[in-house]
Amino acid sequence: MKRSISTVVAAVLAMVFAAGTAAAEADKLRIAKQYGLGYVQLMIMEEQKLIEKHAKAAGLGDITVEWSTFRSSDVMNDALISGNLDFASLGPTGIITIWSKTRGNFDVRAASGLNAMAWMLNVRDPRIKSIRDFTDNDRIAVPAVKVSGQATALEMAAAKEWGDENYDKLDHLTVSLAHPDATAMMLAGESEIVANFSSPPYEFIQLKDPKIRTILTSDEILGGPISFNVIATTGEFRKDNPKLYKAFLDALDEATALINKDKAWAADVYGRMSRDKTPKEEILAIMNHPTSHFTTEVLNLGAFTTFLGKVGRLKNPPKDWKTEMLFPEAKAR
Repeated sequence: MKRSISTVVAAVLAMVFAAGTAAAEADKLRIAKQYGLGYVQLMIMEEQKLIEKHAKAAGLGDITVEWSTFRSSDVMNDALISGNLDFASLGPTGIITIWSKTRGNFDVRAASGLNAMAWMLNVRDPRIKSIRDFTDNDRIAVPAVKVSGQATALEMAAAKEWGDENYDKLDHLTVSLAHPDATAMMLAGESEIVANFSSPPYEFIQLKDPKIRTILTSDEILGGPISFNVIATTGEFRKDNPKLYKAFLDALDEATALINKDKAWAADVYGRMSRDKTPKEEILAIMNHPTSHFTTEVLNLGAFTTFLGKVGRLKNPPKDWKTEMLFPEAKAR
């Protein structure tokens, strides 16, 4: 009898322990950003350890936060699906692509917006006045051919210029280059790269050269501001780590508020974290530019889903992108 009672007690304790283990949230958070000023909120979160602060306040104790920097959304998508990332900062086409691929399994959606900033198509060849002037000898640098937001915006511009059936007319001219590398080539002026669809601050750095001009912006193509980036995660991570998920969003909210309260301070953080040698006053001017908005609202993804569905690049586009592509917390924002 004693042996039976001991066996039962041991079994119950094992079940309780297993349940407690299953309910435990992750003690490590892995986050990826890309290059440029568009990720200043994440840089503030990293330097000021805001996630650690909010996680501790939520009763999660001391957690480890690992930060990585990737070239573009396509690389981060792979890392997110493979389980090597918990949060990724994705451009519009990045979140659309991974949402489409993971419906019914990983369920990757946007947890929040990050900011809204205009992309600029800069050129350094004086003969190029519009996208009609590109020739087969020219090359246009984008963060990732076909899949980056800039590459898709260029397709949208081509569709407007030559009709939807010719949306990919300029695709064969595009090459994948990280923003810093594309900017170096644009400024050097000795390569086949004659144009770059870039992002802040790199597009503004290029414009310091009098030979470089802007011929088109994303705001002009889409008719208004778009989310430069959104924060994405999987449905499983959100379900298994509700406190850590919320701690991340609370930290993002705090970082966003800090920027909008004191952009000069935020520019200092950006300089330290990015090691960008651009003078602070120039970074501050970009942050105060009319096209720059530091907001967690998700903006204008529908323009991309509509286009990609129309040209056949997105099978089964969402009927309501806000409901289908955003987690409830993002939709509420």
